[in-house]
Amino acid sequence: MKKLTTFLFILSFISLNSQTQNHRGLYVDNEGNLFSGKIFKVQNEVKQEYTVKNGVINGEVNYYYASGSIMEKGIFTEGKKDQKWTRYNVQGLVTAIAFYDLGKKTGTWLVFDDNGKKRFEMNYLNGDKTGTWTSWDENGAIVNEANYNPN
Repeated sequence: MKKLTTFLFILSFISLNSQTQNHRGLYVDNEGNLFSGKIFKVQNEVKQEYTVKNGVINGEVNYYYASGSIMEKGIFTEGKKDQKWTRYNVQGLVTAIAFYDLGKKTGTWLVFDDNGKKRFEMNYLNGDKTGTWTSWDENGAIVNEANYNPN
């Protein structure tokens, strides 16, 4: 019975990972049909978990360090980064917060060092740099400021 359970686990793992991308970048099953469902894979020691609908990544996406702790999480809408994305260091501290609107950078982006101190603040509008961009040193002193006007 134990061997049968192990075999079924391996078989289900293989079937979960049998989706591939076709020449158009769409996820398909081993018969070439558009795939819908969860995909779990490991690439360069990064564990990836995402949902695919009709061949396109759509929904929450999570990336994990080899240790299992969360590296990055965000949302895809119809194959494009969307809404809030958050990146973490190995210790679980937030190192970056970014926003997208259907693949275009938008809003205020923040970058923190491994100790949680804010180091950069950047602004985007429809994918273009806008507003004041600021960077700080490790002591919290402003190092640089730049102003951008969108075209």
